Amino acid sequence: MATPTPLGARTFACSFLFLRKLASGFALGATQLVFMLFSFLALTVPANAQFQQPLVFSSGGAIVVRNDQTGALTPVSGSPFPATNQTLTLDVQGRYLFGIGVNSIHMYAITDSNTGDYQEVANSPFASANTDSPVFIAVEPTGNFVAVVNSQTPGATLGNVETFQISPSASGGPALLPVAASMMPLDSAIIGISQAAATPTAFYLYLGPNFLDNPNFPTGEELDIVSIDPKTGLLSGLPSENVDGSIARAYAADPQGRYVVTGRGKIVGQIIVTGIDGEFPGASVTLPDNVFPNQLWVDSTGTFIYATYASELNPPVHIFSLDLQNAILSETASSPLPNNAALPGYTPDPTGPFNYGTPNGSSISAFTVDPATGYFVAAPNSPFSIPGAGSLTFSITSGQQAVGGPSAKLSGTAFSFGNLQIGTPSAPQTVMLTSNGSQALSVNSISVSGADPSEFIETDTCQVSSVLQPTKFCTISVTFTPTGAGPQSASISITDTAPDSPQAVQYTGTGVAPLTPAPVATILPNPAAFATVTQGTSSAPLSISVSNTGNAPLHISAVTVGGNNAADFSNAPSNCSGATLAAAASCNISVAFAPLAAGLRTETITLSDDSANSPQTVIVQGNANPAFALGATSTTATVTAGGTAQYQLQLTPGSNFTGSIAMICSGAPLGATCQIPASVQIASGAIAPFNVSVVTSGATATVTPHTAPRVPTSPWAPPEISMRIISYLLFVVLLWLTAEVATPQARKKIRFVTTLCAGLLLVALTGFFAGCGGGSSSAAVVVTPPPPARIVTPPGTSIITVTPSAKNAAGQPLQLQPIQLTLTVN
Repeated sequence: MATPTPLGARTFACSFLFLRKLASGFALGATQLVFMLFSFLALTVPANAQFQQPLVFSSGGAIVVRNDQTGALTPVSGSPFPATNQTLTLDVQGRYLFGIGVNSIHMYAITDSNTGDYQEVANSPFASANTDSPVFIAVEPTGNFVAVVNSQTPGATLGNVETFQISPSASGGPALLPVAASMMPLDSAIIGISQAAATPTAFYLYLGPNFLDNPNFPTGEELDIVSIDPKTGLLSGLPSENVDGSIARAYAADPQGRYVVTGRGKIVGQIIVTGIDGEFPGASVTLPDNVFPNQLWVDSTGTFIYATYASELNPPVHIFSLDLQNAILSETASSPLPNNAALPGYTPDPTGPFNYGTPNGSSISAFTVDPATGYFVAAPNSPFSIPGAGSLTFSITSGQQAVGGPSAKLSGTAFSFGNLQIGTPSAPQTVMLTSNGSQALSVNSISVSGADPSEFIETDTCQVSSVLQPTKFCTISVTFTPTGAGPQSASISITDTAPDSPQAVQYTGTGVAPLTPAPVATILPNPAAFATVTQGTSSAPLSISVSNTGNAPLHISAVTVGGNNAADFSNAPSNCSGATLAAAASCNISVAFAPLAAGLRTETITLSDDSANSPQTVIVQGNANPAFALGATSTTATVTAGGTAQYQLQLTPGSNFTGSIAMICSGAPLGATCQIPASVQIASGAIAPFNVSVVTSGATATVTPHTAPRVPTSPWAPPEISMRIISYLLFVVLLWLTAEVATPQARKKIRFVTTLCAGLLLVALTGFFAGCGGGSSSAAVVVTPPPPARIVTPPGTSIITVTPSAKNAAGQPLQLQPIQLTLTVN
């Protein structure tokens, strides 16, 4: 798998620690290492520069105008210019380009704001005593300063961050002047860096452990929000130690500046999406044990996140869909990329739906992303011949919020698919919907209507109903699959809060019959989408039609269900499997949505047949609301040892969900017990409150005296004693009688033995009555054992986890989220 170019809105997502280990002797060939280092340097640095048209600067010297509606790239007059062979950054006022050199920063003056032509200033490059192996240049909103992130510090192995003042009128010409005392050392290895293109108020620095050089931090991670003071140039936001015990592994950022993505894990891997725009709350997904993210990417729309895992050989690229409205991250049914394909090396456009890659030094490829699958789709006329191509830097034109209030802008309003063979799906046509007003735009619905709506399949990244903040955009893609001959048409209608709502986009195309007899499998709908239901409930069945729109019999050999969430769907036996469909005949596949987890759930249905486009894959998807919300009036409590912490919790059931929720409480500290109802019954619409108590042990305890039972002093003990005495007495009497009838000599011996036995009996009776008599000899003995070790709940903070569990009507367990309570014992 080729190593994709690091990406993001000013994203630097390559691990220095990893490269250092490679250089230290890890088993990689020279060609692989050179390619990885090239990717390491080919990061993107868009900025909010004041150009009159959207430009793309290349490290190879090319400057092109980009069309955010079509993706087309057109070289400006005079391009290519002398190559910088450096990663470039634009200052916010569009006056200069800054390039990363060897232990220095190059400075180029923009000489033409229309074409972007530039020239290196006198005395360039610039450096301070702390500049060593720079990797990233950040800007600040006033354009007075830049920050330089160095991967090393002279005399040390860890990096630093320093600032320079941009001085247009310095002696000898424009210059970068080091800001005194601005250098701040880094405490661990750099994993990734990014800065939002449209709002460069801060930059984000993700650090991880440096095993080789910093034994103080064998594990840990930091996500630092670093700001430059616009008056002094000094830095803020760099702490002095790692914040937790996990291990930082990978990093990426949303090109539109809404979030950053971190990959981490020590025992359990996680992909965490952290909101940075004040609107998106964040989301995450947990990977299986010992599976850790190794690389992360984000597409230009910000709705798909791509990941590879360190544990996989020839790692496939996993695809995750990010629901920005409900803050849910989940792996798609189309994941991973088919045939173990790699992502093309690309740089996302921060203002358009295109992702650009530079496969060589003379061309640039453009891709969109299929909203249904997350797969990359080549844009029309791509690749573009661009001499001087290299790593790319995007400018952002001014005046994108000129309209007051909410406003919607479409990149096009009419599209034609031309002639297409019946049953053959077209390449998608994509239109961009941009919020170009001063207030957020609410997108309420997107629908297909017109003469032939079933021939035109719409997918989008808008995630309606949704809110687009100013300057943000989403994409709407339409695919045309004619089922009959002749002209066909449809329109897309978009309702929102803009004054001109609804907006319409027209689509036309013509179906033509195949030249030779051949079957054509046409599947509708595809994708098959369910309305939102509640986790643990089931939808009505949805029918997927498979038609033979060709002119020869269609033989379907198999219908296979797969994907990541197949258990969330109920697939009835289909009459399509093994069927032979004559021309114009059809069969049906019935699917019901019964989600076991909340969020976006997907499966795939794959048909194998003898048509030219076999196999065909149907994406089946649906969103599920949680079965219930588990909440608490307060999730924290503080008690002294011996006290009881009380938490008031409640279950709020989702629509149509009824059931019994089992509860387990764990995490109580030493000497404490957690008390919770074994189950809570809930019904749709009714809130069910319940209490959780944690009883702790205190520092005092008493020992109750123990009264020992009376122990007899005689060796004889009832009930055996009476029987023994009687038996012995009878034995003596028997001996005496025997003596009376015996001979005189024998009688003498028998009487001697009888006398001896009678004496022994007398002694025994005396001991018995002495032991059984009253008085002090029979009093109870009070024994006080040594006091047991007292268990006292120690002071400190504990996390109490309340874990619910439930099943749906079919007896399948639901995937439910626990709630954590904090207990502090003083």
